[in-house]
Amino acid sequence: TDPHSSDKVSVGALAFDFGKMEYFKNGKPIILSKTEQKLLRILVANTGSILTREQLIDKIWSQEADFVDENALTVAVKRLRAKIEDDPSSPEYIQTVYGLGYRWTERQQP
Repeated sequence: TDPHSSDKVSVGALAFDFGKMEYFKNGKPIILSKTEQKLLRILVANTGSILTREQLIDKIWSQEADFVDENALTVAVKRLRAKIEDDPSSPEYIQTVYGLGYRWTERQQP
């Protein structure tokens, strides 16, 4: 079974239960905004695939996508990284693919 198809995902120190909207890092709860939750879910569901900024904006702000400032996505990514990454300036999970968008990557455990 695909571990990403379920509502529960755990990778490294992170554990997400999208069904219950509960998120943990090192066993401690992380509080995510609705936008951050949507962003995280889309990225995790597409692990390893590059998602363009347009795709992400469209999926996260589907109803009001026409009115979303490009910067809103940058801010959401930055906030999410600050909450889940050990070193947000050198992200392990949410990688920027220059000129394209973002990708969720999972470091292979040795």
